[in-house]
Amino acid sequence: MEFFDRAKAILFNPKEEWVVIEAENPPHAKVFAGYLLILALIPAIVIFIRIYWAFSFASYGFNASFFESTALKWAIISALTQTVLIIVSAYSAAAIINAFSEQYGRTKDFNQAFALVAYSFTPLCVAGILYIYSPLAFLVPLVGCYGFYLLYLGYESQLKPAADKKIACLIISLIAVVAVWAILSKVVPAITQQIMIESTKNSINSMMR
Repeated sequence: MEFFDRAKAILFNPKEEWVVIEAENPPHAKVFAGYLLILALIPAIVIFIRIYWAFSFASYGFNASFFESTALKWAIISALTQTVLIIVSAYSAAAIINAFSEQYGRTKDFNQAFALVAYSFTPLCVAGILYIYSPLAFLVPLVGCYGFYLLYLGYESQLKPAADKKIACLIISLIAVVAVWAILSKVVPAITQQIMIESTKNSINSMMR
């Protein structure tokens, strides 16, 4: 229940919830295991279901065992790809934000930087439910943009920039999140897609021998 309470609060009462998070000052390992990992599983599970169903439907009338194993393989790899993308993006963005700490007048604290990014990923991951229906998938990044507002509300309490460096702090934080996600959202799926294609080719060749 703690996860659901936190997700609900950060989405609907973000100003108050950032104050609570600031007081907790949780270690990044706790935020990862107790929140971000669970959050990342939402789109991952939905993607798994959608792809498995799609392959199963397409396999009707063909080699059932082959298509079932292929569907399961593609679904698992796609779900893992989405999970890795979210987790690596969060850690990478937090690392960049923390690395620039001295630029906006504060000492480094990775826990606070990670909490800021991880909780700001909430709308993006929750919106992952929409992946269940392909025509609605384009709405996921649009809903995810609400995360920028969450980051805006939380960056001062989490990063505690100097009074004259607040704008610089906000800009660096936003750029870090956008840049990391833009790069990894292209690179990670491209790599895994190539792996899946090669794996499927090998399976087809084995079946035809």
